Amino acid sequence: MESHHKIILRMELQIGQLIRMVANLNERMDLLEQKEKDFEVRKVLQINASGASNRRCT
Repeated sequence: MESHHKIILRMELQIGQLIRMVANLNERMDLLEQKEKDFEVRKVLQINASGASNRRCT
């Protein structure tokens, strides 16, 4: 009976570790997605800015 309890306890600890790992991965994915969106916005702003400066020159 004691060994069953130890096995269950170890499994619970491993599940807790997996949950923390998944939470960390989700956090990293959110950060990467935000960086990607920021990059896309900057790219659009640069395109718009260069288009506006080109229009002023003509």
